[in-house]
Amino acid sequence: LKRALAKSDRELAQAARALSAARHEAAGKLSDAIRDSVRSMELPSAEFRIVLTPSARNQEGADAVQYEFSSTGKNLTDVSKCASGGEMSRIMLALKSIMARYANMPAMIFDEIDTGVSGSVADKMGSVICSMGRFMQVFAITHLPQVAAKGSAHYAVTKTVKDGRTVSEIKRLSDDQRVLEIARMLSGAVLSDAAVANAKALLSDSQSLSNVME
Repeated sequence: LKRALAKSDRELAQAARALSAARHEAAGKLSDAIRDSVRSMELPSAEFRIVLTPSARNQEGADAVQYEFSSTGKNLTDVSKCASGGEMSRIMLALKSIMARYANMPAMIFDEIDTGVSGSVADKMGSVICSMGRFMQVFAITHLPQVAAKGSAHYAVTKTVKDGRTVSEIKRLSDDQRVLEIARMLSGAVLSDAAVANAKALLSDSQSLSNVME
């Protein structure tokens, strides 16, 4: 038993060393890829760094992994302590967009990953989500029209009360219904002509982007 335990310990140590070497080799490339993606979402000076330090060996290897971030490029700090909600959304989207290309995942669901952003940032995040569709099936749950307009299909989820029960329903929208839904997201309950025109423009721009990516 002692010999078997010693043999297993040697094999575990060897596996931990191999894992650590692979992590060190990938850390710089992954840091740069996340940094470049985050910068494309209107954080032009952002820096992102993966820091590996030795740790007690456990089931995850013999490294402690820390993710450091700075929106200004200075004084990088643990991302969990310094990133705002909008910055965290962009970092998570950047990481997941890389996973979409290399992790061979068949599908990904985003549940309001665009929280904390709006305007042109939302538009850029929508473009990143749209680009992921080249590698996998993507579902994005969103309240932002800039993101909703990017999808190749649009589903509306509604809740109603029927006979005292709350019922959730999902329905794929036609092209005309989609224009009205995007307009509602832009203007609220009362649809204005300007909102409808804006919705048509958003959908037209998004269709052009999809055609370029295809």
